[in-house]
Amino acid sequence: MTNKIYRFATFELDVAEGQLRNADASMRLQDKPLRLLTALLENPQSVVTREQLRDRMWDRRTIVNFEQGINVAIKKVRRALGDSAENPRFIETVAKRGYRFLLTVETVTTDAEPSGTAATLLVQPPSTDRSTVSRRTGWAVQVGILAVIGAAIVATLSVKRFEAPRYRSLAVLPLRNLSPDSGQEFLADGITEDLVTSLGGSLPIKVISANSVMGYKHTDKPLREIAKELGVDAIVVGSVARSNDRVSVTAQLIDAREDRHLWAESFDRRSEDILGIESEVAHAIAGRVYATLNATVAIPVAAQPVDPTLYDLYLMGRYHWNKRTVAGFGKAKSYFEQAMLRDPNFAPAYAGLADVLVMSVDYGVSPSVGAFAEAESQAEHAISLDDNLAQAHAILGFIKVRNQKAWEQSEAELRRAIAIDPNLAEAHHWLAYLLLFRGRLDDALAELTEARTLEPMSAITNADEGHFLYIARHYAEARARLARAIELAPELGRPHGTLALIELETGHPEEAKREAHTALELDPISARTMGEAGFVLASTGEVTEANRLFDTLFGLVPRQSGAPVYAALVELGLGRLDRALELMKLNVPANTANLHSVAQWHGFDKLVGDVRFRNLLVQAD
Repeated sequence: MTNKIYRFATFELDVAEGQLRNADASMRLQDKPLRLLTALLENPQSVVTREQLRDRMWDRRTIVNFEQGINVAIKKVRRALGDSAENPRFIETVAKRGYRFLLTVETVTTDAEPSGTAATLLVQPPSTDRSTVSRRTGWAVQVGILAVIGAAIVATLSVKRFEAPRYRSLAVLPLRNLSPDSGQEFLADGITEDLVTSLGGSLPIKVISANSVMGYKHTDKPLREIAKELGVDAIVVGSVARSNDRVSVTAQLIDAREDRHLWAESFDRRSEDILGIESEVAHAIAGRVYATLNATVAIPVAAQPVDPTLYDLYLMGRYHWNKRTVAGFGKAKSYFEQAMLRDPNFAPAYAGLADVLVMSVDYGVSPSVGAFAEAESQAEHAISLDDNLAQAHAILGFIKVRNQKAWEQSEAELRRAIAIDPNLAEAHHWLAYLLLFRGRLDDALAELTEARTLEPMSAITNADEGHFLYIARHYAEARARLARAIELAPELGRPHGTLALIELETGHPEEAKREAHTALELDPISARTMGEAGFVLASTGEVTEANRLFDTLFGLVPRQSGAPVYAALVELGLGRLDRALELMKLNVPANTANLHSVAQWHGFDKLVGDVRFRNLLVQAD
């Protein structure tokens, strides 16, 4: 049969095989990314519109969210090429039109039959930036033992060119605590989280977030079932044991599809050497991998011995922060501050404290004004100590989402975090909100979908994707995603708030009221929940309850920057448009980003034709 091969730069695309190859690697593209890339290569240096891509990628009878599908496909193609939307070498985004392939393309027609051989995805040598050891001993948390395990996993995943099977996704299940002291649980959790971060920043495959894997801490589910739930084909399991001054770590890599062991290794060292053993093992393992690529590899040198007390303080902080409770935030703050006192140059502690301060606002523990200012200072200091700390860039970008005048910097920080660690789910999640506020709903949905694939077991991520689908008026898809969030966390009120809005707008007032009351019962102190439920109840005749919610929200205005918007939403439900506008003026000039956030709720459509509302938005810009 006739086949076309497109050649450009160091790449070639074999359409029949669906393989994208260069001198070092071959990767099979999925159907939609393959169709998209082929369309661009057929029209090099010309604009291919999104409508043309839609017709190329789907049958017109297909019912699907085309815009979101194109966004996801273009991201996958760029990732395969190592390209960037901000600094494109191959594919340029043409605003509001489509995409342009920038290079010349050579087309070769061959008579060849697809071999059906499984595709290969070889891991590229790590860049200097990602392999550089941190400037200070204190924060070399993601090297050493994690680098050793990560290098060995990379080696096993890579194996040899054109060999099958190949692995496109990976999950690190919580390492078991086998220490005689049950109080060492934090160490197992901390090493699990750091291993996820280390692999996520170095492997060109999907690595599931720590938040999603921690739910399997005490499960007895079969690995195949876990892999199916997480959408992965390889799993790491293992254990950690600390006794006196010794730490032992065991890790195994398993092909989850066949429940077959691929690699196993054990490491045992003194506590202060926990980050310094890669010189013994990493050279041998990584050298074996990269020998197949005929490449020169910069392997990290061994880390300096780490202060075990400092490491424990940091891991205890993360352990309590991950509990997402008011008490947990208080303990995490204390541990991070102790780590900072022990080593003032320990960057992760400052980033961790910034995380605590921001989350404390979200949970109603702290007033937003002072907490966000302090969090911004802590995140900036963390970056000044270590510019390659993805979490610090991510939290700083999230903080700056609040200030419309800082949106350019916010996006730069979030994209910097993703560049350092493409698998950092919260960076994709927060970038989605920024893009929404900037009026780029399709791009926002694509980022949130990416976050959800990295955090498939996160109820909040599923709930927020459902909320974004509601904003786009894709009600059926939204209901499905919100139902998944409720299944994962029946105690969570947020998805019920969005469901109440959907039921109201689709003509089911009784169901809307039921969902609103459920949201309030589960999440009675959330300003967002009170605003959404208050709007629904006001719109369905429960005026007394709506007024009670408004009074509560109005009392929060001095402490919470978002409270005026939520109170205004209730006023709109009660039909008091003038009072809603007066409340929204409180965000000018203090927090103009909140004025752009009203795009999340269709209730504000009542103000679209009001010149006073338009003037407020102009002031925000």
